[in-house]
Amino acid sequence: MFLPSLFFLLQTSYRQAEEEFQKASRQVAALEEETVKALTGESQLDLSVVNGMLLKHRAKLEECQRTMEEAKAKKKAEAENNKAAQAQVKEMLTWVERYDKATVEAKHMIIAVLVDRIEIGENYEVHIQFKVSAEQFIQRTA
Repeated sequence: MFLPSLFFLLQTSYRQAEEEFQKASRQVAALEEETVKALTGESQLDLSVVNGMLLKHRAKLEECQRTMEEAKAKKKAEAENNKAAQAQVKEMLTWVERYDKATVEAKHMIIAVLVDRIEIGENYEVHIQFKVSAEQFIQRTA
């Protein structure tokens, strides 16, 4: 289970970076072929022009490769974060099942595992902060 919005954006970003890398790679390969043709006299382009373009496109290729690797790393990190969140939700659901069957003392211990902190404000407003977000819980149970 993945949080669809962020993971989808990261996956789309990776695909775009990969497409740009492949496009730049094809351009470099074409310029390398043109360089060989210029050396053998088969090309009408001047060798210095081709070499200048080749240097520019190789730099672009390297930049595309860095961008692609960064996007891949971000996608992998988000997948790992989602996996950890899924494990937390699964553990919380297990605690819910245990809670229904538990003694009063055990219920206190279960609450201690699920609840990060409880804040009581003015006019006795109670704010409970759980160790797993509501979005993660709702997404897992849906």
